[in-house]
Amino acid sequence: MIPIGSDQQLTEFLTQPREADVAFARRLTGDTVILGAGGKMGPSLAHRLCRSLDAAGKSSRVIAVSRFSSAEVKRELREAGIETIACDLADPDGFDSLPRVPNVLFLAGRKFGSAGDPELTWAMNTIVPAQVARHYRESRVVVFSTGNVYPFVSPERGGCVESDAPTPLGEYAQSCLGRERVFEYTRRSSSCRACSSG
Repeated sequence: MIPIGSDQQLTEFLTQPREADVAFARRLTGDTVILGAGGKMGPSLAHRLCRSLDAAGKSSRVIAVSRFSSAEVKRELREAGIETIACDLADPDGFDSLPRVPNVLFLAGRKFGSAGDPELTWAMNTIVPAQVARHYRESRVVVFSTGNVYPFVSPERGGCVESDAPTPLGEYAQSCLGRERVFEYTRRSSSCRACSSG
């Protein structure tokens, strides 16, 4: 492995597309919106997708959506050829500014360690997903999941698997299971083609 000695080298490593990424980009049709693109994973994922599309010779747009509390993140995304839209997903009227595209990556949510304001946690992790699923009911939606919905197990077991029954402990984990159930319900009750990814 190449030693990493700077943030720039780390970014280059994380956003360098692999062969499988480029192969996937060749099969991908249409533009992609990344909701919550200003968070921990969003910027590097957006960069990597954009670079994969470039390597595949595709001109599809990558559109990063976030509140963008960091102007630097927004600037870096735009310099990489990624479109940006500032939007607070907690505002129902904000969805009017979001383009309907074939592909959606849903990374938004109130994260682990967000104790102290459970009402906001539940709103971000259940109400916002319902609005996203409704707005993008004709799109392919990939929803990031979390291991927090599963029970604690001993290290010897090697961790939980998807066939294990969810046993969310605490309001954050419960709201995350709520997010998954909201997307599942919307997919089954409409034409939304949502899928989840762990």
